[in-house]
Amino acid sequence: MDRETGSRTLQTTATSIEILELLEEVDGAGVSAIAERMDIPKSTVHGHLATLESKQFVVKRGDVYYLGPELLRLGNQVRTRKEGFILAREYTERLFDEVGFRTTFAVEMGGQAVFIHTASGNKMGWAHERLGNKLYLHNTAIGKAMLAAMPRMRVEQILDDWGMPQETEHTITDRDELFAELAEIREQGYAVNHEENIQDLYAIGVAATEQSGSVIGGFSITGPKHSFSDSTRERQLAEVLTEQINEYELELSLA
Repeated sequence: MDRETGSRTLQTTATSIEILELLEEVDGAGVSAIAERMDIPKSTVHGHLATLESKQFVVKRGDVYYLGPELLRLGNQVRTRKEGFILAREYTERLFDEVGFRTTFAVEMGGQAVFIHTASGNKMGWAHERLGNKLYLHNTAIGKAMLAAMPRMRVEQILDDWGMPQETEHTITDRDELFAELAEIREQGYAVNHEENIQDLYAIGVAATEQSGSVIGGFSITGPKHSFSDSTRERQLAEVLTEQINEYELELSLA
């Protein structure tokens, strides 16, 4: 394959991925809407959608295309490819049953937090915590908990790759300040997020590690600001979270 052909192939793949991301964002769209949003010809959109539909990455209902079942199958493979990921689902649900707030298990992939399991019962969840969503590590409780358990060199690499974008007025954007907080997290055993990525949202996060010390992922409890603003309540929730993660790590080590 020559360089020009390879470049076209990469561009074609990138366009298909962008179409899938757009369909996820808007929960379905027609050819015209996709073409207008992406500023590409309708014929190009038709070609990509035809290929994606043939592989069941998208499905068509009337004139509207939606994400297809093949993505669900691939996503489920990610969620179950490691024994620790399978067990994490049970603990995510168990944690929700105990605290009554939305709970999440996420892993670090490519320098971001990717949500693998969430539990919220009948409560309405937050869109940013949908399965497969990605968030920065520097301004989320679950992300900071994982960063605190990583070697400094890996943390530096992640910050070099993604930077420290400011998403709210409370976001930490100074690297030295972040490393100081990571030291505090290692000392107290859990991380907190006080409106650092979403206004009025608080969270507590704890990293789960293997016996070797490598990070498996992280668990978090998320809720509205008024439910976490009392420091005593926050510590109580952190203790419950820490106890559950200790049990998770123990059970995983005995498996």
